[in-house]
Amino acid sequence: MTVSRALRQLPSVSEKTRSRIFEAAARLGYLPMLSAGRKAELHEELQNLPVQIIVRESNGRLPRFQSELMLELIRLLAAKGFESIVRVSDGTYKEFLQMLSHAGKAQVAATILVGSFQEKELRALLRAIPGAILLDDPGSSVPECVYSIFSFDNFRAAMLAVKHLVDQGRKKILLVTGPREHFFSEEIKKGYKEALTDAGLSFDPSMVLYTDFTVRSATEKVTEFMDAGGQFDAVFTNDEMAGGVYGAVMKRGIRIPDQVAVCGCDGLPVGEQLYPGLTTVVLDYKQLAEKVIENSIARKEDSVVPMHMRLLPTLLLRESS
Repeated sequence: MTVSRALRQLPSVSEKTRSRIFEAAARLGYLPMLSAGRKAELHEELQNLPVQIIVRESNGRLPRFQSELMLELIRLLAAKGFESIVRVSDGTYKEFLQMLSHAGKAQVAATILVGSFQEKELRALLRAIPGAILLDDPGSSVPECVYSIFSFDNFRAAMLAVKHLVDQGRKKILLVTGPREHFFSEEIKKGYKEALTDAGLSFDPSMVLYTDFTVRSATEKVTEFMDAGGQFDAVFTNDEMAGGVYGAVMKRGIRIPDQVAVCGCDGLPVGEQLYPGLTTVVLDYKQLAEKVIENSIARKEDSVVPMHMRLLPTLLLRESS
């Protein structure tokens, strides 16, 4: 019976015993038949309520970082015995209203909002789903609603990156970020300005390029900047767009890091795949997903106090700077 419970992912088996059973089953090549065995007893049928994940796409896509974050969250939830319901809104009014109606009525253990929602959308969601969790996006203040926030300190991320580039002797640092109104862009820009001021360098608004978070947009914006005579000796961007920055400068015969240093932000696997390897500010999305589950979903208390948590970034040095 213990083996059966373990293979059916029931919570009544200790992790140590479960691991031993899985190891033995894997060695034997055993795969259970789902229709086999006795009917589950009532206490075995009582599973956790699912967790609802609401995703906001932008221009028909979700940035790579948020995609990785959501997948890690789903994986960790499954390990804790939670199924995930994913609802996607592409930003159209009709689809958002349909999604909001279903989400507000759902019987779930928790609701997690992933992506950058417009202010009106965010207010509607938080009003319809008390106790929702904002993941990654710190959101605008909505004092009339009760909700939790788990995000990163993007301001500190920019401070780390720019200080590192300045310490390497770089004085003309180009910032390639997302849309102007996006929370990430706003926070990164503030940290970028502060770090320049601390280094005794002046802030030049023309050195900030706004994109749609895609590789192609980053390539286009950097190319346009160079075509207009813009000069820089370093670039700070996110990991996904770093590929576009690499393409734009190397097409001109500019060497990385000899002539232009590049620092990314996010700590995505793509940084290892670029050549030269991308120095990056790591925003540990695995740790963020774990914090959400530990503090707001998998706790044994009947009620969870809303909390705001920001994780600090770390700098990972590679060959690009």
